[in-house]
Amino acid sequence: MIERNEYLDILKRFKDKDLIKVVTGIRRCGKSTLLDIYKNYLLQNEISNDQIISINLEDLKYNFITDYMSLYNFIDNKLNKKKKKLCFY
Repeated sequence: MIERNEYLDILKRFKDKDLIKVVTGIRRCGKSTLLDIYKNYLLQNEISNDQIISINLEDLKYNFITDYMSLYNFIDNKLNKKKKKLCFY
């Protein structure tokens, strides 16, 4: 796994900001790997596993997510209003 420290540092700086973070790039450039590294960082630094919602839309177990409402409902059902949640797609 290639470390992406520059990009990871940017995500770390914005961790506690109430902004949606979007990682974009061409196919197979390491976006998912960067998010996996970031999730591991979060798990090692004050975030518990139940606070992370991770969805791989290439995984067949998520094939019911076919539109924005099914995505919204899936996430809304997983939210605990008392704890901050982080979502990864």
